[in-house]
Amino acid sequence: MSLPTRPRPLPLPEIPTKTLLVVEDDRATLSLYRAGLKGLQGFKIIMAENGGQAFEMLRHEPVHVLVTDLNMPVMDGFNLIAKVSRFYPQVPIIVMTGLDESQHLNTPLQLGAIRILTKPPRLTLLMDAIRAAAQFEPAGMVRGIGLNSILQLLNWEKKSCTLTVKSEAGMGLLYLKAGEVVHAAYRADEGLPAAYEILCWDKPDIEFVETCRVEQTIVLPLTELLMNAAMISDHRHPEFGEA
Repeated sequence: MSLPTRPRPLPLPEIPTKTLLVVEDDRATLSLYRAGLKGLQGFKIIMAENGGQAFEMLRHEPVHVLVTDLNMPVMDGFNLIAKVSRFYPQVPIIVMTGLDESQHLNTPLQLGAIRILTKPPRLTLLMDAIRAAAQFEPAGMVRGIGLNSILQLLNWEKKSCTLTVKSEAGMGLLYLKAGEVVHAAYRADEGLPAAYEILCWDKPDIEFVETCRVEQTIVLPLTELLMNAAMISDHRHPEFGEA
């Protein structure tokens, strides 16, 4: 007598490893995206109804691909693309628009978008474009080297770049021009408070792209900046300084 076969275990659901941010002010189109993009495996999908809301979400959550409309209230897609290209240059941007080329004149591409698709969207084409954009790697990723050491190396080489720093505390950005930290951003903080917060993180992962488009808000030399950050860190964790 043959033994009964055991039921095959159900496959575990795939855990999203990347985040897609979709920006669209039309509720019907947003609902279409929400339903149609469910087949995009490996992505967590978050939605915003205008550029201002989307930019605020970028402050708090790492985003791997951005899909945006152009005509929107509060902050339109043109301004959103310009700001994301400036402050988050590692995020690839796809435009979905009902405007024809004679109306947008490929301005989104000049501002930093990588592709323009036409509404109404063909979801298979959009999903292929999202998957392709998600393969874009930053110019570099560094693990196992302390942030201070990386900053000193970049200072010696007089590099201009943007560092995306990720730790258990969240994600922050450091901007360097000619090897000096000129700006920083972490959640709602910018400038020195954000820089000191990021510099106190333990064993972060670091990605960088060789572009820096922000205005200078930090004028301290790197050596002084690192020294101040070390003092703040020792004050937060006095046990680390005990012999």
